[in-house]
Amino acid sequence: MTTTPDSAASNSAAPGSASPASSEVDNGQPTALSVSGTASWMPLAVMGLVIVAWGAGPPITKLITAPPLVGVLFRFGMSFPVLFGIVYARGGRVSRSLLRSTALPGISFGINLIFVFATLQEVTVAVLATAVAIQPALLLIVAGPIFGEKPTLNHVLWSMVGISGAGIVVLGAGDEVRASALGVMLALISVITFSIYFVLTRLARSTTDVDPIEWMAGINLWAFLAAVPPSLFLVGRDDFAQFGGIDWLWMVLLAYLTGVLGHVAMSWVHGYIEAARSSLYLLAMNLVAVGLAWPIHDEPITLIQVLGGAVLLWAVTSVIRLPKADQPAEVA
Repeated sequence: MTTTPDSAASNSAAPGSASPASSEVDNGQPTALSVSGTASWMPLAVMGLVIVAWGAGPPITKLITAPPLVGVLFRFGMSFPVLFGIVYARGGRVSRSLLRSTALPGISFGINLIFVFATLQEVTVAVLATAVAIQPALLLIVAGPIFGEKPTLNHVLWSMVGISGAGIVVLGAGDEVRASALGVMLALISVITFSIYFVLTRLARSTTDVDPIEWMAGINLWAFLAAVPPSLFLVGRDDFAQFGGIDWLWMVLLAYLTGVLGHVAMSWVHGYIEAARSSLYLLAMNLVAVGLAWPIHDEPITLIQVLGGAVLLWAVTSVIRLPKADQPAEVA
């Protein structure tokens, strides 16, 4: 496994460069992340890219009419060969140890996307976004025990404000929200499986010098393999026949915009931003999802949703300005 520039910098960061997560652990827990120097804006800039890429995911996914398992097979079948090609073109490799490390998060990611496809066939984009808004609360609960990240009271309070704002954004559509009991259940399962993937990826990036592209190559391979067994029993020739035409365009965008670009970028960000913070920042992707769902799926934006978006952005901005858990607030 090769060492990336950001991971190499963890041993001797040059002045004026961003310092990624330390690979050391304190009392069995990963140490807190730190970013210093003039490039400290880069993780937030890349996070903004992830927010746009991932926010576009649900509206694009909803455009694909093929059954969920077919969609997942094509999604990961298109992405993992490209990622492997990039790894080996850069002189890297996907080692056996990396494949072992990516097995559980990769399988979780594959199962997650199956449920995402299934959810969007049952509910509007806003309903799935509502379920996703729960994730920061889950991360606040597990961040301390797993990562040694102890969010301050202000962080917790602003997180609750952000979650409330996200809820207003996605539920403010009123009668335009369409859901079923099955759809809600599928949405909650998708949040749980994605949270497992998110936590395990953050854990790997905070404790080891993992190349983000190599990591995602392993993740995408396992995600593809996770969809194969159920497909053998549940997918027929007629199901594959439903995929074609314009579906190829949407799948290319989904595989390479939200998939390769978005997830590789997020894997890099995990080395710099604490999980509890990054999951809150990702709430902003609800604004992108709901905003795109208006012109693409005729799911209009209401004044209440605009107000909820303002609350959400206020909360995210406030958390960005908070000192990290391991850093005291600056005294003027």
